[in-house]
Amino acid sequence: MSPDYATPGNGLLLFFRVDDFDIALKRARALVTRFEEEPHVNANTEIMEFSLRDPDGYYVTISALSSLEPGGHEASA
Repeated sequence: MSPDYATPGNGLLLFFRVDDFDIALKRARALVTRFEEEPHVNANTEIMEFSLRDPDGYYVTISALSSLEPGGHEASA
């Protein structure tokens, strides 16, 4: 497909890992009206993540930097 006719974000995924997932989630909820994927534990990585579309239409996934045990404590490796 020609770039002249492709929609913004076509074929590109942005993935960010953050050290404070709760703050990132709060900020994201203030910026967008809906998520593409609500916060959940990724079955493969066992790490919390959510996904949204940015204002230009790019698909963005935000992932916690590390997995958390129940109660919010970092899991030991």
